[in-house]
Amino acid sequence: MRPAALFLLLGWCVPAMADVGVRVLLGVTDKEAAKWDGSATVDRGRITKTDPWRFSKEDEILGESAWKASTAPVLNRTAAEAKSVVDNGVILWLSGEDENSTLQIKTAQGDFSVRLADIPYGKFQHALGGRVAMDRIPPSSQVTSSLEEQDYPVAALASNGDIWLAYLEFKHNPEHNKLRAPLTAAPKDFSAYTAAPGGDQVFVKRFSQNAWGEPIAITAAGGDLYRPAIAVDGSGRPWVFWSANEKGDFDLWARPIANGAPGKTVRISKAPGSDVFPAAATDSKGRVWVAWQGWRQGTAAIFAAAQQGDSFAPAAAVSNSPADEWNPAIAADSTGRVTVAWDSYRNGSFDVYVRTASGPGRWGGEVPLAATARYEAYPSIAYDPQGRLWIAYEEGPEGWGKDFGAYNSSGVSVYFARTVGLLGLDSSGRLIQPADPGPALEGVPAVLEDSPSRQADAKGWEMPDPKRFTRREPNAHPLPPPEPRNTLPRLAVDGSGRIWLTYRSPHATLWNPIGTVWSEYLASFDGTTWTGPVYLFRSDNVLDNRPALISRRPGELTVIESSDYRREVQLLTKRGWDFTQIRTTGIADPFNNDLFASTIALPPAPQPIGGRDMGPPPAATTVPAPDAAAIAKLRGYRVDGSGSQLKLVRGEFHRHSEISYDGQLDGTLLDQWRYILDAAALDWVGCCDHDNGGAREYTWWTTQKLTDMFYTPGRFAPMFSYERSVQYPEGHRNVVFEQRGIRPLPRLPITAVDYTGHAPDTQMFYAYLKQFGGVVASHTSGTDMGTDWRDNDPDSEPVVEIYQGMRQNYEMPDAPRSNSAQDSIGGWRPKGFINLAFEKGYRFGFEASSDHVSTHMSYSVVLVTGDTRQAILEGLRKRHVYAATDNILADVRSGSHLMGDVFSSNEAPELRVKLSGTAPFARVLIVKDNKYVYTAEPGAKDVEFRWRDNAPEPGKTSYYYVRGEQQDGELVWASPFWITYTGR
Repeated sequence: MRPAALFLLLGWCVPAMADVGVRVLLGVTDKEAAKWDGSATVDRGRITKTDPWRFSKEDEILGESAWKASTAPVLNRTAAEAKSVVDNGVILWLSGEDENSTLQIKTAQGDFSVRLADIPYGKFQHALGGRVAMDRIPPSSQVTSSLEEQDYPVAALASNGDIWLAYLEFKHNPEHNKLRAPLTAAPKDFSAYTAAPGGDQVFVKRFSQNAWGEPIAITAAGGDLYRPAIAVDGSGRPWVFWSANEKGDFDLWARPIANGAPGKTVRISKAPGSDVFPAAATDSKGRVWVAWQGWRQGTAAIFAAAQQGDSFAPAAAVSNSPADEWNPAIAADSTGRVTVAWDSYRNGSFDVYVRTASGPGRWGGEVPLAATARYEAYPSIAYDPQGRLWIAYEEGPEGWGKDFGAYNSSGVSVYFARTVGLLGLDSSGRLIQPADPGPALEGVPAVLEDSPSRQADAKGWEMPDPKRFTRREPNAHPLPPPEPRNTLPRLAVDGSGRIWLTYRSPHATLWNPIGTVWSEYLASFDGTTWTGPVYLFRSDNVLDNRPALISRRPGELTVIESSDYRREVQLLTKRGWDFTQIRTTGIADPFNNDLFASTIALPPAPQPIGGRDMGPPPAATTVPAPDAAAIAKLRGYRVDGSGSQLKLVRGEFHRHSEISYDGQLDGTLLDQWRYILDAAALDWVGCCDHDNGGAREYTWWTTQKLTDMFYTPGRFAPMFSYERSVQYPEGHRNVVFEQRGIRPLPRLPITAVDYTGHAPDTQMFYAYLKQFGGVVASHTSGTDMGTDWRDNDPDSEPVVEIYQGMRQNYEMPDAPRSNSAQDSIGGWRPKGFINLAFEKGYRFGFEASSDHVSTHMSYSVVLVTGDTRQAILEGLRKRHVYAATDNILADVRSGSHLMGDVFSSNEAPELRVKLSGTAPFARVLIVKDNKYVYTAEPGAKDVEFRWRDNAPEPGKTSYYYVRGEQQDGELVWASPFWITYTGR
């Protein structure tokens, strides 16, 4: 939250809720920057406040209804380079108005007016020949205001109309800005970067008699907690649910509130494994039910429990499959039915299922509600007054999380096209298809807010384009096509049956150095007409920002959500930030989560919602899993090494999400984990982002929390990881730790390209890694993100990212998929080829990882003693790892030594090569000291042979490694041996 002093500096205050807002977008067709200074008056009612829209450094609000503002080039990582001009604007908040109220607006570019009746919700009105666009937005009021982070709002309605709101508050370490600030000298000790934050606490607030009460603490301060839920039982007691981490295990807890005070805390789950993502509802008898995701022996299921007085019944399994189940939602009708919806990976893609209970312990069968080969996920459900269940969900193309990158597009990445689907289910189990909401939902995200593109206009997004990668221009990144990205729908049905739907969208395209700006939009259906899209003010935040929806009366909806103010980039620019800096660590972080409530009123639905009878839900579509056998083969394979059997574990440690400053096409942080665990079925991972989100404490804390949450020793071992991005010649590097609590390391000034010594920042980084036992790998070394190999520490940097799914191969010039002067994604820096590092005497094992956008085509396979963090780190340190673009098995040895080993021998070096591919191998090559010394063309999937070096030089240390090239273009690189031949 912005401190009060900053509010005063910018001329803002926090008034009571207005009656309506009018957004005035200025210069929407401007081709060059123009001055739009102005003021506004209204003839009926009054203007209570003016808020900025896309203000720049020199713009400001002047009093309640005047401003100084100009159009300027859009602040966007790509559009800014093209210098395209984007609209500026203001939001005018009115009180005491009516539909005949007319706003008179004077600007430096001309005067115009608009009558409220001419801008109903969901419609734009234009003026000055199209240079101005105006629309109506719901009033917004601030619910929380502090220096801490209030997030994850959930709400329940009491029988008297009061709203009970629960949320999670994160408390910062008082030194959090200092701990991310750039350095001028290397510390002698890095212990400060293990300083703990203030932790989490669950609070509840009550909205009664048109005012919010004081927060009620439900948990003690300093916890490690996750998303809450809330419901009100028949006696009027709110029950609050949350997950708490105790010794690495997140369990579910509950606590009631009686007479304004918290009651006894009740433990809901006790089994080993994380119990998270609770959702709660109250049945017709006044019992509270809670559903959640529970991890048991490495697999996630959906559970539910019903209230029994002051406690809850034992957990009942709702889902019934051996696959992972996610994202429970819950709703109850007036006849006693309680339904839980969730998404499941049981069919080889994410599908939406529902299951209904007629009472505690009386569950019906699972119903596949949206279960095609497409991506169908994140259901939100509500019953209407007629007892029909309505389900909103997000939908994406087939092939979600499968092969996508610079050299393959047979699948789609995590955040490709997204649309919102809506279905009904009547009491007899038949599907209802209402009128398509697509015409009322945002379409392809655009820079201009008044873009007419709508979800209904999108065509052809449903399938991958296997030829897309072949159309990539030289030096261009492989990116998803322009398509709608409407995600995370939330659904409510009011007492009249009107359907209310909210969702996230990156429209209108706006970038902030802390990340892309996503906002909440609303649409509503009265049975005849869809209204929307309606922009909700103070919803700007990360992508995964799910609001609470409450309807207190027919025709009205209150949306409570968190905002971190990221749309207001001027909070940075007014403190001295400019586009050349990218990182914001040199400025005290002005962005922080507060809670806001928007309330919209529309006429109640005149009659029950109708729709087309679609019959019973069709059977689920099973998506083939062509890589299942190869994954099983890798997991079952054993290598004898150093007196113990080693297993192969597949993973990577270079992914990005919404919290990266350049993560606009990467999807949510949670979806990275869904991809990792299900679509990619990895055994280990390092996740995610540049400095865990610019080294901002809250995103770092969230990333660390999820890394703990999904840890299952023996099945899945996530590492604590981040990308430390320093431009060429020092280089981007991805770091992994086995322990929680280590903060990203700030930077020293970068050295010049022509500087010939060691880089102080990199040397400091190695010292930090040594103190905390971490390891690091350079990525895309032959690009502007790479390095000229001016630095290396063999203990801290034992591996290198030889291949990256988003980009290319950095092994040596002219190798398969290598970058070149004609085609180098991310810039051309030929001094970064790995063979040049080997010439310097550096020793790296090979790993492959994804980076942005890419999925399912880059793997780091580590030889380990077990699926633990300690074992993963040990395997990386020993360089017992190989890189592959597919699920290829590689076992290369030299005597008793494993790939990555360094040793001496009085025998001529001999390699024993075993490869098992996913397609026949076109070629298998052995490289010695940067030269090809052996080539075979086996034409078979399984290859085994021995090769002896018949020309070793006594006393010389040579490196040897194997590269396999399949006929379908997939590759594998076994890490080198460094062998000193001593002679006989």
